[in-house]
Amino acid sequence: MTSEQLIEEGRKLERPCCFLKAQGPGPVAAIWYERDDDEIDSTGHHCWLTVDTRHVPGLSPSVTGFISVFTNENECQGGRVEVTSSWPKRRGIQLYAHSTSVLPPIDAVFFRGSESVGKWLRVNGWQRDWLYNDNFKDKQVAGAYQKTFTGEYPVYIDSGIYAVLGGWHLPFPDPDWQELIDEHLMVMTIRDSEPWVEAWHTSAGQFRVIQRTT
Repeated sequence: MTSEQLIEEGRKLERPCCFLKAQGPGPVAAIWYERDDDEIDSTGHHCWLTVDTRHVPGLSPSVTGFISVFTNENECQGGRVEVTSSWPKRRGIQLYAHSTSVLPPIDAVFFRGSESVGKWLRVNGWQRDWLYNDNFKDKQVAGAYQKTFTGEYPVYIDSGIYAVLGGWHLPFPDPDWQELIDEHLMVMTIRDSEPWVEAWHTSAGQFRVIQRTT
């Protein structure tokens, strides 16, 4: 397995996504809200943004309208999603969608890559469901993938991105990366993180909000 082959494996697994920025063409795709301490004091929740669901790549047609993502500030974990038929009256920063796709985490290639990836993993004494770490033997090939990945994934680049719609989730220390691999990531916040806030639509038709910290 060469670094070029591994990156090509990753390209095959890319998922469409949109970067949300304060400038761009087309209609407003989302509205970002600055932290409102008075609201948090009275409700215990912080509303991060509202998204027009038409801009979330691959979202189930059962989810329509506008989703607002709240975090639970009292417990510093979890949160909720509100769905409305029109934009809320909150004032915020208008954001525009920039369609793109980026390499998935190397863990996605380990888990979902071809049999060629499987053979390479076996040579390196690694199982498909093990998350990548510094104990992996073939650091040259894996390191080249990681360098390309971190050059594209918005958590690692300073590019004026407020949030991402769709795409792949990151493997945080929480033990739920594989549990979520077939669920639908609607939103992941970039600006003002940590925490990074993820809003999911699950295969059971439920919403889930997760706060991530390192």
